[in-house]
Amino acid sequence: MTAQQLAKLNIKGIKIAQPYGRLLGEPEKNAVIFIWGEKGAGKSTMSLGLADALAEHGRIEYIPAEEHFGKTLVDRVKRLGATHQNLNFTKWKSIQALKEILLKNRSFACILDSISVIDANAKETVELAQWCRENGIMFVMVSHATKDGQYKGNTSIAHECDIEIKVTKEGGAETEKNRYRELTAIAVPFMAQDREVKPANLAAKEETNPDTRENPVDTPFKITLKKLDTLHKIRSWKRINSMFGSKMPCYAPKHSGESENAHLSIRYTADYPKKRYIMDLLLDGHLEYQACTEGKGGGLKACWKKLVNKYGDLEIRIYKQDHAKVVLGAKEYKRQERALGKKEKSTATNSPAPKAKKKPAAKPKSASDELKEKSTKKSTSSVNKPQQQVDIEAAKESQAKLDAFLTKVLG
Repeated sequence: MTAQQLAKLNIKGIKIAQPYGRLLGEPEKNAVIFIWGEKGAGKSTMSLGLADALAEHGRIEYIPAEEHFGKTLVDRVKRLGATHQNLNFTKWKSIQALKEILLKNRSFACILDSISVIDANAKETVELAQWCRENGIMFVMVSHATKDGQYKGNTSIAHECDIEIKVTKEGGAETEKNRYRELTAIAVPFMAQDREVKPANLAAKEETNPDTRENPVDTPFKITLKKLDTLHKIRSWKRINSMFGSKMPCYAPKHSGESENAHLSIRYTADYPKKRYIMDLLLDGHLEYQACTEGKGGGLKACWKKLVNKYGDLEIRIYKQDHAKVVLGAKEYKRQERALGKKEKSTATNSPAPKAKKKPAAKPKSASDELKEKSTKKSTSSVNKPQQQVDIEAAKESQAKLDAFLTKVLG
């Protein structure tokens, strides 16, 4: 195949419902996804939510190899609202049995939670991923983390997968590798209300309420990191990531060199074994500041405090209403909404009412004009009066009766 022929190919990826689409991009149908993290970080929650989002494209085989069909799985399904009709739960038996089920049901994707049921270090894990890729089946595998903070399993897994996702105890999911878009992070949806349930591949029109304003808050506007710190109690990466999960436009003349406009992103890394915590502030992809904390007094909250003390005057530019609601918080957002509503109401009442147009004064009529008007009225009234129709038969009958009466009387 020539380079020109290759350039003409149009290989479309699949669209995934948010927030998973922001993390994964548009992967191919036979992509291999690897999810790993520490115990209790939320790996199973992440994989189940992703499975429900992928169910829009076809049948999903979810294998809860560790939990089986226990209470924790049932509670997680209810909590996430993962009840799509294409989402099926299958018991683990063997690799061969799984392959037969996937081919028989023509499954779109397979989620294996976790690969420790096979032996994470065995080559069979990589072979199963390769088999799914060859058969056009998306394969999502879940693994635990070791005490050293690395994933448990064969080192070939990282090379075989297209997307590698690390789930942290702070409630975040970040891509360590992604062949379909730039590396980013999201907050793991732990509840049904955290997920956008609308399918990404259906362009359904959102219901609009005519009573609500399109712009409850004036946008665009700027807000400093110091102001954000007063509006929110920053205690988790989930809250920070919801505000700065992707690159946000900011106004930083003091910190971004020649350009006044820059793109801000915040990255957080926790090394729990060494008790070392690092928060990076990046402007236009370049490391601007690094806040490091250690020991018992360290952590996300301490790193954020150091960052705000150093760059509290950094202004973030907000353009969209949904982002404004997250950044301002529900209380401040409603306050500004009420203030804007009062402003609109006062301008509407203070504006003068439109003046009615005066009719031109009627010209005085002369005597000849009045005579003409009376004559036209009479003629129109006579024309408009309905003419009485004569019944000829009735007239003849009455005439005959009159003649008969006169003949009888006169003899």
